[in-house]
Amino acid sequence: MKKIVLALMLLSICGCSIFGGRQVQMGITSSERDAQIFINGMYQGNGIVQTSVSRDENVSVLVKKDGFYPSQREITTKLSSLGMLDAIFGCVLLVPWIGLAFPGAWIPEQTNVTILLDRK
Repeated sequence: MKKIVLALMLLSICGCSIFGGRQVQMGITSSERDAQIFINGMYQGNGIVQTSVSRDENVSVLVKKDGFYPSQREITTKLSSLGMLDAIFGCVLLVPWIGLAFPGAWIPEQTNVTILLDRK
């Protein structure tokens, strides 16, 4: 019983977000199957792409194809459920706010993105 209480105390002290992953899966789909998809400036593939992105950084998605206007979208981050727990318990114990400095406290606003291209 003492070990369980001690473990719970340690978890509440350090912040839950420390245990969240650093990466999250993101899926990008283009309306044109052979359109080139770039994530943060790096070519990822054509048409449909699944990739891992950092949870705590904004993601820039660019889709382009000859004969179509390029389309760019910025995906910003928001507080994850672990981050919300850290913020709430930080109001009581202060120390869980440390978890907000870790990637697990954040998540992209969207993890599945569909981009429609318009013809020139």
